Amino acid sequence: MMAAREWWREWLKSSRQNELSLKYYERKDIALIKNLNQRIARDNIVSRMKKAYHNLDLAQKIYDMHSQDVKFRYFDETYYDWVITVAYYAMYQAALAALAAVRKEGQNHIATLCALIYYYHHKKKRLAESYLTSLHKIHSVSEKEIEKMAQKKEERERVSYGASILTEATLAETALDDAKEFVAKIREVLEEGVGKELFTEI
Repeated sequence: MMAAREWWREWLKSSRQNELSLKYYERKDIALIKNLNQRIARDNIVSRMKKAYHNLDLAQKIYDMHSQDVKFRYFDETYYDWVITVAYYAMYQAALAALAAVRKEGQNHIATLCALIYYYHHKKKRLAESYLTSLHKIHSVSEKEIEKMAQKKEERERVSYGASILTEATLAETALDDAKEFVAKIREVLEEGVGKELFTEI
């Protein structure tokens, strides 16, 4: 049996498997992907993107802290593990904003990733009128962006729950760069789909 964290690879390969998994997560007795009404969905797009940028700013500040004269408790201590954790959460918030654009809400990380792959990778530009707005045009989120989010989730779990608090600066820098790129891509997709006017305050 495939580990839960590897399902995203299968979902990228097979739209059918992705759809079956999504239907499972949407079942009333499971309810890990829920429907949103139009007003809440619209509010979630804005609030989730604001939170994504908030998390990016915090991850950058934590990363930059290491180049300043900051006193750590221990000689070899770093907070690079938190850069990775916060960078991942920036990506996760952006993914939740993307789901809100199709009037969905993920209740956990793996279900959110499943729905993101389904609506933005496999369905691409084919969103029904019943979604948040009449989305005439929407870019697909590429396999590369999805893979980055899944990898950051795995890295975040490794550094958050692992025994070592020391993480290499290069891993933190890569996580931060990937998160910035992912959030920018989601924003681009949403601006084309729901309009730039929704993002004027972000």
